[in-house]
Amino acid sequence: MMKKSSQFLPILKITAFLLVAVLASSHSYAEGRKTLLLTSGSKDTVSLRGMDSSSVLFVSLKDLAGALKLTGVENTTVGKYEIRLPHHRVKCTKGNPFLVITDLSTNTATVYQLPRSVIAESGLYFVPLETFVSVLQLLWPDHLSYDYDTETLQTGASIASTTFDITGVRIEPKLNGYLLTILATRPLGDVEAWLKPDGEKWLFVTVANARADTSALSRLKPMGAIRQILTFQSPTSVQLTFKVAPDVVSADVVNEPGTDNLMVALHTQSAAEQAELERKRQELIRENLEKDRSRWKLDVIVIDAGHGGKDPGTIGVGKTKEKDITLGIALKLGKLIEKNLKDVRVVYTRKTDKFVELYRRTQIANEAGGKLFVSIHCNSTRRKPSRQNGFEIYLLRPGKTEDAIEIAERENSVIQLEDDKDRYQQLTEDNFILYTLHQSAFMKYSERFAAIAASRMAKHLRIKNSGVKQAGFYVLVGASMPNVLVETGYLSNPKEEKVLRSRSGQERIAEALFNGIKEYKKVYEEGLAQSEPTASDGGSR
Repeated sequence: MMKKSSQFLPILKITAFLLVAVLASSHSYAEGRKTLLLTSGSKDTVSLRGMDSSSVLFVSLKDLAGALKLTGVENTTVGKYEIRLPHHRVKCTKGNPFLVITDLSTNTATVYQLPRSVIAESGLYFVPLETFVSVLQLLWPDHLSYDYDTETLQTGASIASTTFDITGVRIEPKLNGYLLTILATRPLGDVEAWLKPDGEKWLFVTVANARADTSALSRLKPMGAIRQILTFQSPTSVQLTFKVAPDVVSADVVNEPGTDNLMVALHTQSAAEQAELERKRQELIRENLEKDRSRWKLDVIVIDAGHGGKDPGTIGVGKTKEKDITLGIALKLGKLIEKNLKDVRVVYTRKTDKFVELYRRTQIANEAGGKLFVSIHCNSTRRKPSRQNGFEIYLLRPGKTEDAIEIAERENSVIQLEDDKDRYQQLTEDNFILYTLHQSAFMKYSERFAAIAASRMAKHLRIKNSGVKQAGFYVLVGASMPNVLVETGYLSNPKEEKVLRSRSGQERIAEALFNGIKEYKKVYEEGLAQSEPTASDGGSR
């Protein structure tokens, strides 16, 4: 952080054209508010409003967008401000430290956490200056450069930089495997490579502080040992994800001599080695099959009543609190299971009106040896009242639609009430993809339960079935078992709110969910009893 002087504070120098920034007090703001005066060596002057909050310098998004000649769009209804770059959209939400960054070339959304929440005051949105500028650097490298030593922000054609650090990939067969070359335009710094050893083979190559030509990489056709290529660009890194041939057993990363390229040596096994390993694997599977069947029996179900305590959840048009509805449904569902499924133990993440952190909910489920995790919630629209209605069931995957991303943002915002928010900083886009891949062993059963539950609920309830969807709900992260999140209905719809808050309505929803659980348990355990070990499932579920 820069040191203050008694009268002026250098902040930025913007050039196209070089502008020198000077910080002066502004009498139009309350204590702590500042005005950034951006002046050039000629006559041009640009004034950016800012503030100094707890020794962190914030800048106005509206003014910054204007100075950089970018389009800024404000949505006052939901308290969001979006900056539109040539290839990305950066969306900020007041009171929230998370940025939602959408890559227009792939239509994928990345969640990035700022060190401090966005401040909305006097009709303006303020973000931490240095961190936000570093995000813009990666998303707009050919138009923006920031020098922290000289505190200079340069824009325009005067910057001599290459837009992309990674431009392509090539694959070559070798005697003992394959050589994967990642084409780079500059020396790449921190690089990590990890080969997923079990199930489908995936190679993850993560490069810090780099930008990839995602459009060019998306057009590459799989070749040789590479069966699929996925690229995930985040503000702090790029992850190249390769689905590789089953015979690839290890990967080593080295720099290509005389170039900036990275070479990844993919080592394979001979046919004889593969056959012997497969024989031993199948033998081990047969030996442990009965043990596995017993271990994976559906004998513990974890019911998670969303929100609670100081977190009321969404509020209905009739002032109904989501936390009360979810607890009512959860307790009724648990009683039905305990009464009718004697071989199943029910575990609750909460049985009273108390606050439970998001991470702790799946921790409770894992510690109890849960075999199915059901998180119960109520939905809402931005504007109330509304006619939007129906139930939805969600799986843990990156959201594909704007609605799914916004619902996840709303549910995830509860972390602002937790004492240790830093534990969620690791939930970057890169790590989130890894979390979903780690749950791949449970995903097909999550999908199966979601389909069965949606069918039973649609049959038992007289409300709209909005289907099975996917989104990045933090409450599902870390669950070592099949898991879903059920949005039981819309509290923003007056008619549906009456159903949700009534005892009879909650009982019908609980009965519908119970019917789904009962049918899923039957189908699941019949499949478990009839299953035979195969090369594809590894004998586990």
